[in-house]
Amino acid sequence: MNSADEYIEKYKLLEHAVRERYALKNSDSISRFLCSQEKFRALSEDIRYCQDVRNWLQHEPKVSDEFSLCPSKEMIAFIDDLTDRVRSPKRCMDIAIRADRIFSRTVQADLMETVTTMKKRGFSHVPILRSGAVVGVLDENSIFNYLCDMGSVSLSGMKVAEIEKYLALDGRKTERFLFAKPSAYAEDIEDLVEQESRNGHRVVMVFLTATGKPNSQLKGMLTPWDLSR
Repeated sequence: MNSADEYIEKYKLLEHAVRERYALKNSDSISRFLCSQEKFRALSEDIRYCQDVRNWLQHEPKVSDEFSLCPSKEMIAFIDDLTDRVRSPKRCMDIAIRADRIFSRTVQADLMETVTTMKKRGFSHVPILRSGAVVGVLDENSIFNYLCDMGSVSLSGMKVAEIEKYLALDGRKTERFLFAKPSAYAEDIEDLVEQESRNGHRVVMVFLTATGKPNSQLKGMLTPWDLSR
């Protein structure tokens, strides 16, 4: 089998993988679909080029029973890699920060010590847990809103639980916190993050829990940066 025949066969495998993974019809263009997806947008130029080469090989007549062009090893490798990416997309837990490595605090943690550590280590948001489940996130706005409501007060000796209502995940103007199962596809969560962005909301963290709901134990965490790597 020469490289042109191999390329055609590999491209057929890619087509089958894309149609199966994303439930496309036989009449749908896989290259157009892939290029429309945020997760494949950086590869769109190469994807379109590969489609053009495939069309040429399939539809243009041979010269003396030979293909008029032969795809390079790099092009075939690109199709292989793209097929693998479609067939075996990353799961969230594959790229997540696992729970035992997350800088988090319980509601009984010392508030001043937590804030001091956040400043020292450059953390803008810290998950707050109760019985292993996320009940809020501490950030600068949490402290600011508390001080605005209470006036001039000292944080010394306070527990995180004392400002719990200011840590709520819901009701924030522009920030969003998502929950998902560890087995969720990373690309699906990336789509949700992109959708929130189009709606004017910034997803700060994606928490992975056993059930994908806020009331179950935290297993891991993702940031938009983790998803885009």
